[in-house]
Amino acid sequence: MKKLLWIALVFAGVQLNAQEVLFTVGNQSITTEEFKAVYEKNKGVGAALDPKTPEEYLELYINFKLKIAEAYAQQRDTAASFKNEFGGYRAQLAKPYLSDQGAEDELVKQAYERMEEEVRAAHIMIALEANALPSDTLKAFKQLLDLRKSILSGKTKFEDAARETSADTWSAKNGGDLGYFTVFNMVYPFESAAYELEVGAVSKPVRSQYGYHLVKLLDRRPASGAVRVRHIFFAANGQSSLQEEQRAERSAKEIYSRLESGEDFISLLEFSEDRKTKDAMGELPEFGINKMMPAFEEAAFALQAPGDYSAPVQTSIGWHVIQLIEKKPLPSFDELKSELSKKVKRDTRSRVGATRFMKRLKSEYDYTIDERSLGRTMNLVDKNAFGTGLWEVPTLSRDRVVATFATEKIYQSEVLEFWAKNQNQSGEAVRVEFLRVLFNTYANDRMMAYEDGQLEFKHADFRNLVREYKEGILLFDLTQEAVWNKAAKDTAGIAKHYELIKDEFRWEDRVLATYWVSSDEKLAKKIAKWTAKGKSEKVQELLQNEDALSVAVQNGTFQRGDNSVIEALWQQEAGVFGPVQLDNGSFAVVQIDEFIPSAPKALNEIKGLVIASYQDVLEKEWISALKAKFEVQVNEEAKAALIRELR
Repeated sequence: MKKLLWIALVFAGVQLNAQEVLFTVGNQSITTEEFKAVYEKNKGVGAALDPKTPEEYLELYINFKLKIAEAYAQQRDTAASFKNEFGGYRAQLAKPYLSDQGAEDELVKQAYERMEEEVRAAHIMIALEANALPSDTLKAFKQLLDLRKSILSGKTKFEDAARETSADTWSAKNGGDLGYFTVFNMVYPFESAAYELEVGAVSKPVRSQYGYHLVKLLDRRPASGAVRVRHIFFAANGQSSLQEEQRAERSAKEIYSRLESGEDFISLLEFSEDRKTKDAMGELPEFGINKMMPAFEEAAFALQAPGDYSAPVQTSIGWHVIQLIEKKPLPSFDELKSELSKKVKRDTRSRVGATRFMKRLKSEYDYTIDERSLGRTMNLVDKNAFGTGLWEVPTLSRDRVVATFATEKIYQSEVLEFWAKNQNQSGEAVRVEFLRVLFNTYANDRMMAYEDGQLEFKHADFRNLVREYKEGILLFDLTQEAVWNKAAKDTAGIAKHYELIKDEFRWEDRVLATYWVSSDEKLAKKIAKWTAKGKSEKVQELLQNEDALSVAVQNGTFQRGDNSVIEALWQQEAGVFGPVQLDNGSFAVVQIDEFIPSAPKALNEIKGLVIASYQDVLEKEWISALKAKFEVQVNEEAKAALIRELR
């Protein structure tokens, strides 16, 4: 984090257009446009912190590029540690450019629009592995398609088919009814099918990672929002005896009866068996739909006004009497936008952007498969051996091109190697369609890798960010070694530099004194008397016996302006003075012990400032050495034109 902050402050994004060269450092060429971008980005910050002219900025940028030249000369960009760190940053920076960002914005808006409604749906599911082969997928699809026709014709009731056919046994017993749900409660394809249906309509077969579904929309209603409730609870779960279950029910009914008689809900919380909420006056965390047990949730949302309470509600863990504290409507889109964006990125719906992006790439790069060559490649696979994981890539007499995109070619040898690395060990002979699935995966990976390699050429803003991070990381590590660590650890160098600059950090004339103030003149006189006689123990005894606030004391060194009473005595010899009546009616006593003439501050008092100054010296020496090492050439004509433009 420290390094990233330093990079952000030291080096700004760069416009790398093929424009006029402003200056060169070694073999680096820096354009006018590049420098202008740096200047424009930083001048606002610089104006507030340390205003500089365009000429001064240019000098700083030349010095920056000298350091970068040194980093490359030391081959720091080839170090494994640098490659790992920079590679991680670049991968993060590349992510937005390797997906369809427009799709993400659309999905966030879609999610909020769906949050404004809750839908109730039923389904019939045929289970299917997420990586099932096309032939198996087609079989399940046709089975549900036929079932849908039968339902729509009236021959079969949806509810009966769900009970008899659905692989989701939990909903099957309810005729497939899943109850009400909202966005993110279901997998995205299922959610979309439900929200896009009219009430009473049945969808065509919908594919999810669990299989194929027929979805029937039963109802839709406005969003319920969220509720805050408290409850009085009596435990009775599946392990409770009949007697315990009856006791819990009787207790809940007794609470309800007392509430109906006018007793206060809060006063009855002492009977609740929910120890977790007792200290919070029975309050549970705020929740929306599908977050609590169905019966509890239904009863909670049915309450209308704060203070309303429910009749006893039975759940799988016991009996509850619920009171509404607050109903909260759905927040605005702006309030939820950031949270929704995070959920979209984590959810399977994020694949929509990736799928759309890949489709666009294939069109842009004219992706073409040579089906004949791909078929020949598949024929080279021993389908039985592949199913055991023991198949080996055969020797090719000719390495044919299987697919092309942009200037790239995908050869048989690549595909065969990928297949070999992704064999299964099911013991069953592999089917051609499985090889096709693997081929598509490999081709997509190749195309995505190619696009990743083109980002710097295609997107100026990405190129700028990557260069910013790369040069920033290089410069941070190099400067740390050449200046910061050296200055901090060079004890002898720090001491020597202190001697050179110590007169810049001087104490003014000071006095060593003790200053007492008391609202009681008699106390002040006693302090003056005993101090003058050297009876400090009497003064200490007095201070200990008197009220703590009756006398205030300060001791140490005082400069001019620190204390008006002491300043009035500045030219006096050492001694005791006072009491002196102050403007507020209090009385002051001063003991001046020593007059200390102006002198440099000690090293331990200004060590941080000395190290900072020493770093500046090392920096200047370093820049001088770099200028001697790398030739700097400035295009004076371009510079003059640039300065005129920036002024």
